[in-house]
Formats: sequence, structure tokens, C-alpha cells
Amino acid sequence: MSKPENSVSEQIWELADAQCSGIITESEMETLERLLLDHPEYRQDYLDYIFLHMGLASAVTSGELLSSTAIEKSVKQYQAEPVKEKKSLRLSIMQALCLVVCLLSVGLFLLLKEPLQKEVPPQVAEQSSQYYFDDNATPPDEVATLSEVAQATWELIGKSPALTHHFQPGTVKVTSGNVEVAFSGGADISVESPALFGMERKNQGTLFSGTLSARRKNGTDSFTLETPSVEVVDRGTEYEVSVNEAAETYVHVLDGQVEVKPRGRLPRFFWTFDQPKAEPLIDSIGNRSIQAGKNTKRVPGLVGAGAVRFNNRPDASLLLGSGGGKEVGTGDFSVSTGITVEALVISEWKTPNTPQKKDPFDYDEIFRKEDGSYRILLSFQNDDKAGITQIPTVDPGPCLSFGLFLSGMGYSELDMPLDGKEGRPTLEEIRDGKPHHIVATYNGWTGVKAIYIDGKLRMSHRFPVGTMIISGGSKPAVIGNLISDRFETLVGREPFTGVIDEVAFYDYALDPATVAAHYANVQSGKDYFDGQLSKFVLQEQQGGNVLLNKGEKMKFAAETGEPML
Repeated sequence: MSKPENSVSEQIWELADAQCSGIITESEMETLERLLLDHPEYRQDYLDYIFLHMGLASAVTSGELLSSTAIEKSVKQYQAEPVKEKKSLRLSIMQALCLVVCLLSVGLFLLLKEPLQKEVPPQVAEQSSQYYFDDNATPPDEVATLSEVAQATWELIGKSPALTHHFQPGTVKVTSGNVEVAFSGGADISVESPALFGMERKNQGTLFSGTLSARRKNGTDSFTLETPSVEVVDRGTEYEVSVNEAAETYVHVLDGQVEVKPRGRLPRFFWTFDQPKAEPLIDSIGNRSIQAGKNTKRVPGLVGAGAVRFNNRPDASLLLGSGGGKEVGTGDFSVSTGITVEALVISEWKTPNTPQKKDPFDYDEIFRKEDGSYRILLSFQNDDKAGITQIPTVDPGPCLSFGLFLSGMGYSELDMPLDGKEGRPTLEEIRDGKPHHIVATYNGWTGVKAIYIDGKLRMSHRFPVGTMIISGGSKPAVIGNLISDRFETLVGREPFTGVIDEVAFYDYALDPATVAAHYANVQSGKDYFDGQLSKFVLQEQQGGNVLLNKGEKMKFAAETGEPML
């Protein structure tokens, strides 16, 4: 119940009197401030009261303000004193004036505090934005710093939203005003609300939605801006980019020149194992070699000419290399806005139907790149402690696990129980001796992490839109095992049992229709691309890149990235 108005006014005058008398306490001062902020109709009266005391504070005793009774007495004496004594008293008044000015300043502060608060930008932390990195992981390098906040409301998306001056890979959600950041590679970016903007690397960012302007004044490297369908590359240019609700991209060049190219829709790597046995195994996209452990065996393909059998021995492995990575966020296995790992497998996993209680747990790895907490993992697992990293949590037992490190979320695994419930396959169905098409995807544009088996979605979980992957580094990627140290020995500790074929690695998430089409091709005895991979690679290499010059504007389609006239 609110207090009557006369009670409010009485409180203000009592507190003001205590303030002028120099006996107000800290808690009383806070009460006075709150009353004046909540009741602006009394502010002018309060100021008049301060000026009244300026006129009455005409006598000082031992450096302290006199009581109201003493002030009244002093005023009467002043009126009756001779001129010389009045001059002396005027000096006292000047001394008192200094103290009264202080009182007046406090009053003005209280009167002006509310509008001033509206102009103060949000306070931000002076440390890096590593609020989401765990103790077992070395944080990625700083990629950008805060330049300016124009009356903005914003946060880093994740478990513990934070404001900071220094950014490691992560996504900023701007809900009002403008946020300007300076990338360590030399690009200055101004993000207008409402927008969702990801900072990936020192020379790369992602506009999930909204509008930004970009300008380069430092650095020699190009800056790449990713949108749902295109990549915008500049080399010292000023331009504007926006992404609308239909995921269409608008580019307007203000100065210089930019190159706009459709995003790639082929895998970064595709291991078919179809090379003749007398030749080494290579990647079908870039012809990069594979090192095979001695307990792998080349066998007839589940699709095409060849496949590889693994016999659950420590040196049953295919070492793919680091992809050129040196630290987290680098190399060809470093992805940010999406990923797909796709494979055909015949599983002979020997795990029991119940969860294992103690080491060594029998994990069968399909694909793994072990860069500590920034690992990429797709494997069969069975232990009773999986809930530590699960999102969402499921009951212990045999599962197919898909693990990634997501910015703002940390490392977690989507563990699909092999229990036959809610459309999921059973363990017996997985190891029935038949080939199964397994696809694991994460889509940063939707936040959906998913596992497909034989062309159908079997389990998924949604994270906040714009949540990016942090991956890559110096450790090798491996098919059929886990190798993290001394990888030159090709010896690991989580070997696969069975046959693996047609492994593909993408830097984006395949959509459900494409997954179903790939499975249909497999059912027809064809590879995922219906034998047209070489043609598709050539088309992508030739590209449909567009050069835009100063003053030019263009819109690009959401699905294909092609110009829209």
C-alpha cells in the first residue's frame, strides 16, 4: 500500500533538514535520493529549501552548521549589530556558503541523476569473454575488441550471457542501439539492432540476421563475412550487408570493391576408399593421403569398389591428418556455423546391452578429432557416466554419440540411446550385419543438432540460434579410432569393429531432404552424389562469383546464393 502524499513530503523535509544540519546518515541519504527520484513534484520545493538554508546559514560555530534555533537567534542578532560587526559576520557567511554550495550540488545531482543515467552506456567487463570455456581447454585467441556502444542493449549468447571489451569466438545479440567492434585482423564492424552477429576468427565474421556496416582501415589480410547463402570478401572496402527474415542477403558497396560468392555445398573431404589396392588411400576432393594402421583391411565396398574393415585392435585406424591446423580455430577441420559427418557402416560392436560400470569402456569410434574440449566426435558409446556431458540428458546405456564444442555452451554430446523408443533403432538393429547410413549434423543458423539413421531423423536438440562451433587444431582427424598423442604410431584406444565406407565431412549441415536423397542413392548402389561428384566439384571451382563496385547494390537468394535481379 502506498504512503499518503503528506507523509512523503514530511519525510523529504525532515531528511533535507538533517542534510543541511550535517547529521544525515548514509541510509537516510539513499532514502532522500529515492524519494526525490520517485516524486519529481517535490524537487523544486527541495531546491527552494536548499536556497533558504543558504540564506540562513549565516553563523558557524566550530566549523559546524548551527541548529535551527541558533540560526534564528543569529539572524535577530545580525539585524541589531553595528556595521563593523556585520562585516565580520559576512565573513562567516562566506565560509558557510562553501558548505551550502556542497549541499546545493547534492540537490542538483539528485534532480539530474535520472536523465543522466539514460545516457550512460552499459558497463562492460575488462576481461576476455571466456565465460563459457572450461578449465580443461585453452581459450581461443582473442578475435575482436569493443570499439563503441551507442546506447545499446546487447549480450553474448550462451549459458552465462556477459558484456565484455574483448571477444573470443562467440555470437553477439544486439537488441537495441549499435555495437561497434574492431577485429584484430583490421576490420571495423558496426552492428545495428536488432541483429545476431558471430565473431569467428580475426578475419571472419557471420551475420545471422540484421544489418551491419564494415570498413577496413588496418591490416593487409582480407575480411570474410558469411551469411546464410554467400560469403562477402573485401580487401580494404567499405560496405553494408543485411539479412532479412527470408534469409536473403543484400550487399551495398560504399567504397572500393567486394567479391560475393555462393557458399560451397560440397564436402570438404570425401573418403570413398575406392582406390585400387596397390595405390594409397586418398581423399576424393583434395587428393590428400590417408595413413592406415596395420590392423585395417581393405575390402569390397558397401558402395563402390572399396571399403575398410576394422578389427577392434589398437592399431586399427585411418589417420587423416590435422588439415593444416595449428591451434584451436585453425585448419580444414575448423568449422563454425555448421557441420555434417556422414558414413556408411556395418557395426560389429561387442558392447553389452547394459551400461558399463568401469574402465575400459568399449567405445567404437566412427570419426574423431581430439583437440581436447574442442573435439569432434561421432562414436558408439556405453558407460554409466555419460550424463556429465549430455545435452539433453538420457538414461545410461548403449548410444550413438555426437560431440561438439559450442560457443557459449562448452562441450556436449547428443547421445542417441539405442533403445528402440521414439523412432530410434535398437542395438540389435544397428549391429544386424547390414550397412547403415549414419549422418550427424549441427546447424548454427537454426541451432539444431541432429542424428539421422538410414535417411530418417532419429533424435535432435535445439540450441540458441547463432550458437557457433569451435573446433580445429593440431591433432589429427581419425576414422575408426581415437588417437590424440604419438599419432605417428597409428595406435589408438577406441578402435572400431566392423566396416566403414563413404565417409564425408562438410562445413555445413545437410538438410533432411538431402540426407534422405543420399540414403536413396545408397539404396540404389550409388554414392551420395549419384556418381556426379567430379562434375559438381568442377562447377563449384568455376563458381558464380560476383564483383560489386562502389555504389552497386545486389540481392542474393537464400538457397543458392545466386544474384536476384
